[in-house]
Amino acid sequence: MEASASEALPREARRLGEHGLQGWRKPVADAASAPLGKVIPLPRSELGAWIGLGFVGLSAWYLGSTLARFLRTR
Repeated sequence: MEASASEALPREARRLGEHGLQGWRKPVADAASAPLGKVIPLPRSELGAWIGLGFVGLSAWYLGSTLARFLRTR
């Protein structure tokens, strides 16, 4: 699970981020990674993985908050 010097994300995290780019999220990540690549020194594929991880995190947060709301109203 170690990342090499040229790789900022571990392989498993990169795969998770890439799997998070399903449906409409993939075109959004592609559109955002081009301008971000000009200001952030990462390859576009890695920027896409970071964006995908952001979507995964937002989904987990939404699921957790929905579950908490459900448990509070039981």
